[in-house]
Amino acid sequence: MTEAARDPSAPRGGMTWRALFAEDGGDPLEAVKDAPPLAQAISQAAQKFPSACWGDVEDGCRDEVGKLLDLSVERVLFDGWMKLERFKKCVEESKAHPDDAFFQDLDDHKIASTHKPRIELRYGAVKVADLDFEIELALKVKGVRLEVRGGKVVCATAGVFAANAKLSLHDEVLVERATPELSAPAKIRFS
Repeated sequence: MTEAARDPSAPRGGMTWRALFAEDGGDPLEAVKDAPPLAQAISQAAQKFPSACWGDVEDGCRDEVGKLLDLSVERVLFDGWMKLERFKKCVEESKAHPDDAFFQDLDDHKIASTHKPRIELRYGAVKVADLDFEIELALKVKGVRLEVRGGKVVCATAGVFAANAKLSLHDEVLVERATPELSAPAKIRFS
């Protein structure tokens, strides 16, 4: 009964934003599922269905909301780096010589990304309602060296990073999280 519009940055493996913000293995979206703005929007949407379906619609919506931060950290980083002309050149060179390793040093920088997933509620083939979300993601990276092979980042060596995320529904903030500055592992391998 619910169908989420899929985001091309959905992970195929690797680190997700949900995992990045999980505290002690907890889910950062768990508290959001019962937040008043979300509960009200889901309840209003469910009432557009026959009453026998309300519980299923509400449960399905909450399940889909639980997937909203399953976005690839690697994809956001790569897309941000691809806006840098010198990184684009490095990627192109590595495609021309796929057996060779190319290295790109990047100064301290911030990468921001906005995603606008939508949960569409349908009754059969008829669209009944939309829940429009906005996810704002940001990473601050200090001192990173990228290894590129065959047009892909295969690993990064970074000194320190910090991340933050904000999830909104129809312009109302549901949750905002930030990590402290963290020392990156010696090398971060990309899938």
